[in-house]
Amino acid sequence: MNELNCDNTDVYVYIGDITRTGYDNLSEQIENRVKEDKISENVIFCISTYGGDPNAGYRMGRALQHYYAGNVSVLVPSLCKSAGTLAVISANNLIIGDRGELGPLDIQLRKADEMGESSSSLDIFKAVDQLESRTLSAFRQYLTDIKYGSGISTRLSADIASQLVSNLFQPVASQIDPHKIGEHQRAMGIALSYGERLAKKSKNLKGDALNKLIVGYPSHGFVIDRSEAKELFSKVNCPSGLSATVYEIVSSWVTQNPSIIGNQPLVIDFEEILKSKISDESNKEIRENDNRDNGTEPEPVEGEPVGTESSEASKQPEQGDESGTKKSRTTGSKGKAS
Repeated sequence: MNELNCDNTDVYVYIGDITRTGYDNLSEQIENRVKEDKISENVIFCISTYGGDPNAGYRMGRALQHYYAGNVSVLVPSLCKSAGTLAVISANNLIIGDRGELGPLDIQLRKADEMGESSSSLDIFKAVDQLESRTLSAFRQYLTDIKYGSGISTRLSADIASQLVSNLFQPVASQIDPHKIGEHQRAMGIALSYGERLAKKSKNLKGDALNKLIVGYPSHGFVIDRSEAKELFSKVNCPSGLSATVYEIVSSWVTQNPSIIGNQPLVIDFEEILKSKISDESNKEIRENDNRDNGTEPEPVEGEPVGTESSEASKQPEQGDESGTKKSRTTGSKGKAS
């Protein structure tokens, strides 16, 4: 399924936060193709995001599975974290580029007392697990030392060890908010329920991979590259054919503009990117032909390297050579903040 071509494949590029606005824009792109009777059998959904709203991520996956049943490929050209990983579960075929990476399915909750900051479910549950482990370890150590060090009864030794452990760890345990634990438990339940529903249709997630994505990694930012992803998903491929073309363009774009990954969602039908590139190349060729017909030297295109051999002045040391790098940016419909 990785050898897809333009004739039977629709391509959508999604860059930015996972939001309801982004979902609406993606749905609008798909529905426009349906109305114009241009919808294809297959789809490549190219996504790069730090994450966001799990409800929106689920709706995106559902939309792709509804309109392109059994023929959904998700391409990961760069970072695709948290709620983005949830959308990835909808894929029948997962394509990850050399720069691509997934992240654990770890839903972030906003901190009530901090502006613009979020807390991870993994953080709080790892903290509770660590506290429990250290408490049991300390109790066993105190019990053994007191019992065999003083010769008193096991019952009395246990009472003393329990009191020591309580005095040591109670101040730490008192800082854990049970309501916060409940919130994170619900968030993990949401990720699990959505993941199960998407995986049921995609049939690409292995055995216990969903649980591993939710609680099996040590941190929210843990890197799941293509090799690691093959342990979680049945079909994981390198970009090739059409997906390689999409990967090269989008990966280059994201590399040059890394900040766009964390901005408001940008959703583009890949056809618009191709049309823009063709238009730019045609305009360049027209300008070069006009210059030849007029008997003049071709005018340098802004951003392209400028020649130096045609001018004596350009050979003067104080002027030097002018050079530049061509940069092209294709714009599309940009979603508004939800």
